[in-house]
Amino acid sequence: MARSNRNQPAAALAIETALSSMTATPAAAAPQFGDVLPAFVARTPWLAWLDKLSGEKRTVLFLAICAAIVGVPWLGATGFWDPWETQYGEVAREMITRGDYLNAWYSYAWFFSKPALDLWLMALGMIFAHSTGPDRYLGVYTEWCVRMPFMIISVMGALMLFVAASRLIGRRAAIFGCLALITAPLFVFLSREAVPDPVLVGLTTAAMACLIIVLFEHEPDAGYVHAEGESWSRRDGWLIAFYVFAGLGTLSKGLLTVGIAGGVVLLYCVITGEWHRLRRLRIPTGILIVLALCAPWYGHMFGFEGRDDEGKSFFERFIIHDHFRRLTQGVHTTEPGLSFTYFIEQLGYECFPWVFAFPGAIARMGRARGRPTTSRARMELFLVLWVVLGFAIFAFSATKFHHYIFPILPPLLLFCGIWLNDLLEDGLGAHITELLAGGVLYGLVALDLSTTPKHLTDMFVYNHARTYPEKEVNPRPYFNVLFVAAPLVALSPWIFDLVMQLLGLLRSLFSKAGRARLKATALAKTQGTPAPPEPRQDRRVMVGTMLACAAAMGLYLGWVHWRQLSPHWTQRDLFWTYYQQSTPDEPIAAYQMNWHGETLYSKNTVRQIARSSEPMTSVADFLAGPGKRKWFLVEQERVGGLRQVIGSAARLRVVESRNIKFVLAVAEPNPVIAPAPLSPVPQGPGPYAPPGSSGGSPAPGAAPTQGNLSN
Repeated sequence: MARSNRNQPAAALAIETALSSMTATPAAAAPQFGDVLPAFVARTPWLAWLDKLSGEKRTVLFLAICAAIVGVPWLGATGFWDPWETQYGEVAREMITRGDYLNAWYSYAWFFSKPALDLWLMALGMIFAHSTGPDRYLGVYTEWCVRMPFMIISVMGALMLFVAASRLIGRRAAIFGCLALITAPLFVFLSREAVPDPVLVGLTTAAMACLIIVLFEHEPDAGYVHAEGESWSRRDGWLIAFYVFAGLGTLSKGLLTVGIAGGVVLLYCVITGEWHRLRRLRIPTGILIVLALCAPWYGHMFGFEGRDDEGKSFFERFIIHDHFRRLTQGVHTTEPGLSFTYFIEQLGYECFPWVFAFPGAIARMGRARGRPTTSRARMELFLVLWVVLGFAIFAFSATKFHHYIFPILPPLLLFCGIWLNDLLEDGLGAHITELLAGGVLYGLVALDLSTTPKHLTDMFVYNHARTYPEKEVNPRPYFNVLFVAAPLVALSPWIFDLVMQLLGLLRSLFSKAGRARLKATALAKTQGTPAPPEPRQDRRVMVGTMLACAAAMGLYLGWVHWRQLSPHWTQRDLFWTYYQQSTPDEPIAAYQMNWHGETLYSKNTVRQIARSSEPMTSVADFLAGPGKRKWFLVEQERVGGLRQVIGSAARLRVVESRNIKFVLAVAEPNPVIAPAPLSPVPQGPGPYAPPGSSGGSPAPGAAPTQGNLSN
């Protein structure tokens, strides 16, 4: 309050006091989500601690619970997916068994394709689950413990971005954006996998959120002059966190985290001319923090003299091959020669049903200006540059996989949340064009997914030509109901309103006063009288339906579809059958395949038979080795060839064939006294006998299931 002056008249003092009070204590803003707790919380003793938290922290807790509901159930109910999870998992297992956590080893050679952080996380989970104990099989909780750190890091990135958006844009918009991210199909699938991408995206998103807070929050008052040597302590923690996340991201998948963050900051400064913001970053100190995290391991690996299975050093493999050749020439991709439109199509599948908000999000991005004047405008421009630069990097890359576009999903879906918030504030009429475009886009993508649900599986698997289990996994009935029900519910206010208007119109035709009102209404419309705004409830129904549809989709994909696919893309069930029905002296071999699951689940004891490259052994040598019975893991279409190679040396019996890709078989000595009984009619997706049958020959007229060559 201003200091009073006794010489001033009483009236002047009163006016000055009133103005000072209005300036010093502005009207309280409307409470946001999380600011006010439900009444039952105060009455519940074990929830009293929530009263001490701020609204922002309560909202973070709420979103964390939502993410846990979507992602944690059945996280370990599936085996590791071939070939990525299984290969990285075996490298992590070898770290533990060899006692060497610096030099990665896979099967029979050094492994240089990925940095160490993801492997350390997997090894930590295996140690916690006792996966490397004396048992022949991995611990039953191995998948749970290994995947949990990847899930936590993915969700952490989403929550950090929520905090930044909540402070600079608005809490409700930030909530919508965070919910959009954690329910997007690509996030649901990849956050459940122990592969580098969820760690990379989680750390990159967290780093970008910290960077946004450092650059754009805590703006000084107008006219404030910084004192020499003044330290903005409120930003120090966020700045340190940014560099820590950047350093950890470099240990996860190389230069992408630093490259995306640095590139976006540089573009922002070039466009806006706000180069003074670089002083907030204390770049020399940041370089020291990043080097402190990364330099010890990278320095060791650059000096390491080992070679991988292709004779490459760490620098040749990881820097030259996996960074620059992957970007410029294209390496190790199953779909070469794709254009930039490839990722546009994939974004539709990977973000469904949020594609409905894409036109609005793009329109919202188009409103960003090169000379922002508020913190919100600065953050929105920063997010636009994040989307544009990220898309450009992966679109220009010669190597493309469906999930490579994952790093731009956080800012893109945050813009979807911002648009939904605008929809609630402005009304549906102000966004009618975006709503119509979004409805068309929603319908097109929904039709594609209902027709070809394999688009969902292709998001996170390696070989997209691999057979999809059409009969065993059929989400079409669920999709058809969900995709049709959501638009009907969203449009229900207009449908009911239209029906009531038609009924009112019919009633009006039977009275003179009603016909007069109709005539006056028609005349007003022809003269351009604006229509009254739609009820606020209509907007809430639209946004609520969007959220409910996304939640239902995310829960179905994570809780049901994920588990239904597991028997056909993982080898865990086959190895459980092998360990239950075999003795320790009975070995197992992989025939003409190298999907990596056989290496991990056998703890690197599997014998490679007749593969295209070393190491391998012949079928005859394997059959002549120790063990009365010999077990084989073979692809469905190669069982007949294996049977011919074995010939009369043994009798091949199929033990498990429900996996549409692989078959578990056992070679037994030929019977001496009596021939084996005839095989019953086979069942299941494969052409061979089901578990428990005594025969192993295909059913008459059965053709081998078509499969794909192993990588």
